Amino acid sequence: MVASVILVIAVVSAVLLAHLLRDMEWALLRETAPLYLALVLLLSALGTATYTAAIYVLVRASGYPTTIGQAYLVLTASLSVNYVTPLKFGIPLRIYLYRQVMHVPLAVGTALVALETWLGMLIPALIASVGIALVFPEIGLAAPLALLTILFMGMGLALFVRPSRITPLLRRLPLQKFTLRLARFGETVQMGFRSLPLGWLGVVALLIGLNVTVAAVRLYVVLLMLGQAISWLSLLAVLAISITAGNLSMIPMGLGVRDASLTLLLRQLGVPDQVALSVAVIQRLFAPGWPLLLGLISANILGVSEMVKHWDREG
Repeated sequence: MVASVILVIAVVSAVLLAHLLRDMEWALLRETAPLYLALVLLLSALGTATYTAAIYVLVRASGYPTTIGQAYLVLTASLSVNYVTPLKFGIPLRIYLYRQVMHVPLAVGTALVALETWLGMLIPALIASVGIALVFPEIGLAAPLALLTILFMGMGLALFVRPSRITPLLRRLPLQKFTLRLARFGETVQMGFRSLPLGWLGVVALLIGLNVTVAAVRLYVVLLMLGQAISWLSLLAVLAISITAGNLSMIPMGLGVRDASLTLLLRQLGVPDQVALSVAVIQRLFAPGWPLLLGLISANILGVSEMVKHWDREG
């Protein structure tokens, strides 16, 4: 299924790019494309490395031993599922893989994934707020500030409102046993939040910010390949704003919203329409395509590893 999705994305993107760039001067592109392609692939690998490092630090900060290899396999396998399902089924898969591969309890795994998701929305929103103020003041800060407010309020509730305080209210609801069990699980998750050292969370936040920065540099290289020299700091703001817009839309992967906002913001920076559309297509190709390819390999490695463990137990 993953291989089929990758093939469809590659074919559709190639046809669309060929149509958008049919009037472009291809001689220069043919001369420089191998170097730029190598840089794009290198930056994609660096982005995966920074995200893997963030997961590794997060799990180690929770007190459970893991390795870089385990963090990489769990991350890429779960991300690939996110990109081939309409809902983010990679999130419960990540929690399951934390338990199976790293022996992290479900409650702690839930806390880790929730915190990673929160930081993954908070860091781009912070960068977007600064970018809008400096590069696109005409847009206004309403959207990123609204998202920041929601994120901080949600984290405040998760940290300081104990589920035990609302237990009397839960006893009046239907499915009383289930809701009380869910409240107890929520309290265990909250303990997982509280047990994480603040300093290590700062390291994770820096790694996530570095991941966004690497993606912005990759966008800069793609634009250079297409003959457009734009400041990478401006592109960092553009990318963070488009990510934040996709998060606000609540659409899986920000499909459509993220691409449209990226195209419009690039046009605001003076990028021609054809090139802006092409860059949006290339970004969309790399966003799901690269993790899908890595995740396909990782899922097979994890599957073979699990079979070997099963054979050892049977033997």
